[in-house]
Amino acid sequence: MANITQSVDGGIVVLTIDNEGKRNAFTHAMTAELGRRLMAAESDPAVKCVVITGRGEVAFSSGHDLREMLADRDNASDAALNEPFLMPATMTTPTIAAINGFAFAAGFILAISCDFRICSINASFAAPGARIGLLPIGGQLSRLPALMPRAIAHDLLITCREMKADEAGRLGFANRVVPAGQALAASLEMASSIARNSTSVVRAIKSGLEIYEQNGGIAAKTYEWDAGNRLQKEPDAEEGMRAFLEKRTPQFL
Repeated sequence: MANITQSVDGGIVVLTIDNEGKRNAFTHAMTAELGRRLMAAESDPAVKCVVITGRGEVAFSSGHDLREMLADRDNASDAALNEPFLMPATMTTPTIAAINGFAFAAGFILAISCDFRICSINASFAAPGARIGLLPIGGQLSRLPALMPRAIAHDLLITCREMKADEAGRLGFANRVVPAGQALAASLEMASSIARNSTSVVRAIKSGLEIYEQNGGIAAKTYEWDAGNRLQKEPDAEEGMRAFLEKRTPQFL
């Protein structure tokens, strides 16, 4: 049954896009379930990181189920109903896309929305909107140019060509390119590194970077000093500095 499955270990939530028979295409029900699970992770202070991947070794996600999309055009273009694809970017919890195959259309949008992209060598990306008469939305115009050179983003969107993992790595769009079958393991390794650090500081870093992206350097500088002053008074700061001086691993809340 097409679904979004979940596992949790050590504060790391793994969400799996599970519709392998249709190359992990999203039904409307799956999109809603993704949103519910992301909201639950964001509201749970025990969650340190969220990893999103696809079932199998062929596809992260091929995007929306086009048959369902054609049958229900209003839902397909409804911004609120498609919000789950954009949620990783707005969460304070770090998100990692473990790209285990191709990420097309809505799968590409979801990959763009995540903070980090760990790609298997067989991963690829494509924005087929122009080919099927649909505007590339969901950050493909507003977020993608911040993740790679603008001219390359423009190229991908108007030619609809595939970008392979090696190119994604060269451009810095992929944080890491790993052997086939290793995207999830590498993502969990990164998530574990994140989970060992102060959750409040990790979340504040993400918020500050988003402020920079949306409002520029002056706003981000103001945030740095305001958030820094607040965080240095919190328990994690004392624990972190004491642990460093005592040459031990910090035990953050």
